[in-house]
Amino acid sequence: MKNLLISFLLFFIFFCRSASQDKFKSKGITDFFKKNYKSCVENLNEFIIHKSNDSEAYYYRALCKLYMNEFDEAIQDFTKAIDLGFNKPDAYNNRGLAFLYNGDFKLALDDFNSAIGKDSNFAEAYTNRATVNIEIGEFDDALLDLRKSIEINPNNISTYYEMGRVFYKKKDYQEAIVNFDKCIKLGLRNSKVYYNRGNSYFKLGNFKKAIEDYTKCISLDSNDTEALNNRAVAYENLGLHEKAKEDRKRIAKILGNENLFKPIEEVEFIELTDSLQCFKLSVPSHWMVIQNSDTNKSEIIITPENISSFNDFYSIGIKIAFIPNISVEYSVHTPGEILEFWRGSIEKNAQDYYYYKYLQQKLFTRGDYTGNLFETIVQYWQNSFLFQCYELALAKEDTLLYGFFQAPSNQFSYFRQIFDKVLSSLTPLK
Repeated sequence: MKNLLISFLLFFIFFCRSASQDKFKSKGITDFFKKNYKSCVENLNEFIIHKSNDSEAYYYRALCKLYMNEFDEAIQDFTKAIDLGFNKPDAYNNRGLAFLYNGDFKLALDDFNSAIGKDSNFAEAYTNRATVNIEIGEFDDALLDLRKSIEINPNNISTYYEMGRVFYKKKDYQEAIVNFDKCIKLGLRNSKVYYNRGNSYFKLGNFKKAIEDYTKCISLDSNDTEALNNRAVAYENLGLHEKAKEDRKRIAKILGNENLFKPIEEVEFIELTDSLQCFKLSVPSHWMVIQNSDTNKSEIIITPENISSFNDFYSIGIKIAFIPNISVEYSVHTPGEILEFWRGSIEKNAQDYYYYKYLQQKLFTRGDYTGNLFETIVQYWQNSFLFQCYELALAKEDTLLYGFFQAPSNQFSYFRQIFDKVLSSLTPLK
């Protein structure tokens, strides 16, 4: 009888402890559906300490981490849930989203494929797989997935949004507008849908409609500097220069540099000569100048950004370099060979960029120096901005003078005016 009583008490204690632990899981899942993600994680942490083999607990903790933008931890928990037997399409789809937001497109694609393999009618997984294909440039595959998603669920707002994006990428701007319209009619109130539809109108030359959409975007997100910049460019195309100036002032205020987008007529230029007196040029007086010279090269960087060394990255700026006696190091002896060598070096570097494209080129001369000025679009890595650039190469005898001018592509129309003034003033002194 005594042994039976002890066994009952042990069972009762175990049962009560187990029930208490289960409450953490129950409360955690309830918190998840109430969108109290932090509280959900805290409760599930407590539960998992005692029950580390519960796949559902890991799955819901992973969802919280995903919605809290803690993607690495979300991936770990989704993986743990799957390993413990939570083998549902949702687990793969959501882990795929975490990979996608982390920029790991291959693993994201693998997971969306797995989700679709387990449920061929999983509309969201088709849409998510399309998003990956848009990012890697497989637009036709993306369209197939998006059409399949719409066939399954014709009222999925995100599918039409992605459809608009893919048509924009394919330069079918009218069809992009049709799909962004559908998003808005289905109730999407998001600044980016207006921004993207505005860009489509802009590409079609309908600047008034573009301005209307950029304005709606800005009303929903007053700090969207890209929408402000694009609206400024649209205003300029309509000859509304004062309105364009107002938008550029707003951008500068948001960025904390109210001198960045001064009206060009208000920008003061000063003459600058490099430390070795190899060249001179006029530069904006409010931009920073950093020089780096030795016996083999004289370089200078001019930028409005607050950088501290010659090796710091900058988004907007100019680099000029003067290299005498180039044949000593590179075995090129004539201006033609020097320019060909320089072009080859640029093309070799471009292979490491995520995207590189020539827009135009023209002959360029300065005194006895001759060469080319290239205009290009560059994306340095996968998630960086697109930059628009001037690439200048001039040669004389055994000397190379080159320049690199860059700004984000959506701001280049403004900085082009500064770059052109600097280029027109560039003068070799040797």
